[in-house]
Amino acid sequence: MARLLRRCCGVLTMVVLLAIASPACVALDTEIEEAIGRWMAEAFIAQRGRLDQPPITEWVDDLGRRLVEHSPRQRLSYHFIVLDSPESNGFALPGGWVFVTAGLLETIQSEDELAAVLSHELAHLAGRDFQQVALRNAVYLGIASLVRSSDASDWTPVVHAVQLVDGLRDSRRREARADRVGVEIAWSAGYDPRAMSSFLGDQPAWSFLEEVFATHPHPSKRREWIGERFRELRDEDPAGVNALAESLIERGRYREATGVLQEPLPQPHGDRRAELLECASSKPAETAPANHEHRLPADAIASLKGSLSAMEEERRGARDERSAAWRRLRGAWSDRQINRALLYAQSLDPPLDDPAYLALLAQTVHLMHRAIRGANLAGRILHMEASNANEMRSLAQTLAELRTDAASITLLETTAEQATALAAELGAESVEGTSRLRRLAGEYHDSGRLVAMLFSELAVYGNDPLNRPSFSRFMIMQTQVRMLDLRLERLDSSTEQIAATRWAEAVDLRRLQLNATGLRVTPEERARLMTRVAGRIGADEPGPLKRTGFPPGIGDATLQLIQGRVTRDDARFGADLRATQIMMRLSFVDTEEQVAWWRK
Repeated sequence: MARLLRRCCGVLTMVVLLAIASPACVALDTEIEEAIGRWMAEAFIAQRGRLDQPPITEWVDDLGRRLVEHSPRQRLSYHFIVLDSPESNGFALPGGWVFVTAGLLETIQSEDELAAVLSHELAHLAGRDFQQVALRNAVYLGIASLVRSSDASDWTPVVHAVQLVDGLRDSRRREARADRVGVEIAWSAGYDPRAMSSFLGDQPAWSFLEEVFATHPHPSKRREWIGERFRELRDEDPAGVNALAESLIERGRYREATGVLQEPLPQPHGDRRAELLECASSKPAETAPANHEHRLPADAIASLKGSLSAMEEERRGARDERSAAWRRLRGAWSDRQINRALLYAQSLDPPLDDPAYLALLAQTVHLMHRAIRGANLAGRILHMEASNANEMRSLAQTLAELRTDAASITLLETTAEQATALAAELGAESVEGTSRLRRLAGEYHDSGRLVAMLFSELAVYGNDPLNRPSFSRFMIMQTQVRMLDLRLERLDSSTEQIAATRWAEAVDLRRLQLNATGLRVTPEERARLMTRVAGRIGADEPGPLKRTGFPPGIGDATLQLIQGRVTRDDARFGADLRATQIMMRLSFVDTEEQVAWWRK
C-alpha cells in the first residue's frame, strides 16, 4: 500500500509540475482543441439532428456573434448550432461550439433569456473548462490504472467515488464562475443578464442528496449571485446602464428599460438617462377611430364559450390519464437503473481492440439516447397541451371582450369562428391523445430499463476486459439490441405523430392570438408591430402586404412571412413545423409585450 501511495504521489507531482511549467498543458493548444471540438460536435449533430431552418439559425447565430464580440476569449472559431432535441438545454463543446436545443427555444420568453444562456456557455469556453476537466480526469484515470495494477485493487471503487464527488464540486465551482462571466458578457452586449434568473424559474427545495450530487448550483443561489453581479455592474458602469436601456428600447422592451433606469446615475450619464427614460415611457399617440364599439354577436360569443367549456370538460376527463403519464415520465427520469447506467458511462474505459464490442456499445448508447429523447418529447407534448389550453382560455376571453371598428368586425368574427373550432379540436383530442401518451411514456421507461441493463453489462466488460461475455451471450445481446431498436422505432413514430398535431395546433393558436392583438391597436401601431415582427423573422414584408397596406390579421401576415422562410426537410421529422411554431410564439410574445405597454 505504501508503494502504491508513493507511485500515486509521483504521478500527481509530475502533473502539477507540468501544469506549472507549461500553460499549454493546462489549456490545450487552440488548434488541437478545435479539432477535438469538431469531432465531438459532428457526433452530437449526427446523433440528435440539426434544426437547420433559416429563421431560427440566422437569429441564434446573429445573437451569438454579437455576444462573442464581448467574450474574454476572441481567438477561437465560434459555431452556434440548434439541435432538434426536445429537452430544454444549452451547452458548449471545446473549440467554440455552442449548442442550444429546440426545446430551449420553445420555452424562452425573450431574446434576453437566450442571450443569457449563450453568454453562460461562452463563459465556459473563455474559462477553458473543458481542458481543466480533461486534466482532472487524466489524473484520476492514472490513479485508477495504478490501483488496478497493484495489490490494492479493492481500492478502485474508492478512487471512483472520490472522482465523482470531487468532479461534482468542481463542476459547481465552474458553473458559478460561468454565471458570473456570462453576466458580464450579456451586460456588455446590451442584454439584460437577469433574464437568466427568470429562465431558471421557480424550483422546489432540494433534498440533501440533490445538494450533494448536483452538477449545477441550486437555482436560488444562481439567481442570488446573478442579481448581485448585476447590481455591481450597475454601480461600476453607469454608461453600461444607459447602453443596456437603449438596447432594450430598440427591441421594444420598454417596461424592462424603464426598470433599468429607475435609479439615478451620476453626470454626465444622468442627462442621457433622462432622455432614455422619457423615450421608454412615451407611447404611440391614440389615433384609433372614435367608433370602436363593434363586438362579436351574442350567438358567436355563446358558441365560443360553449366550445371552451367543452374543451375544459374533456381536459378534466383526461386528468387521471395525464397524471399517470407524468408519473411514468418522472419514473423514467429518476429510475435508478437508468441513472446507474448513465453513471457508468461517465467512468467507462472500453478496450479499443475489439471492434465488435465497440459497435455493440455504440448501438446501445444510441438506444439509450433514443429512449431518453422519446420520454423528453412526450413530456414536451404534455407541456404543450397544457400551454395550448391556457392560451385558448385567454384568447376566448380577449375575443369576447374585444371592441373594434366597423372595418375590422369581419376579421373579428372570422377569428372567433376559427378559435371556436380550434377549442373543439383541442378538447376532442384530450382523452385519446393523453391515453396514448401515457402508454408511450410507460413503454419508453420500460425500453430505457432494458437498454440500461445491456449497457451496464457492457460497461462492466469495458472496465474489466477479463469479464468478456461468451460468444453466445454476445449474439443474444445483439438480438436484444435489434429488437429494442425496432420497438423504439415504433414508439418514435407514434410520439412524433402526436407532436406534429400539437405543433400544428400551437401554430394556429398563435396565428389567432396575433390576429386578436392586431385588432386591439390602430393601423399605425399595427404597421410598427409588423415591421418589428419582420425584423425578428429576418424577412422583408411580403409583396401583397406592401401594395394593400397591413391587414388587421397580423397573425396571417406573420405566418405568411415565416412560411416564406422555412424549408421543408423530409429527413428530419417536423423541422419546418417546429421552427414555425417557435417563431410564431416569439412573435406573439414580442407583440403582446409592446401592446400591453402601449395600452398601460
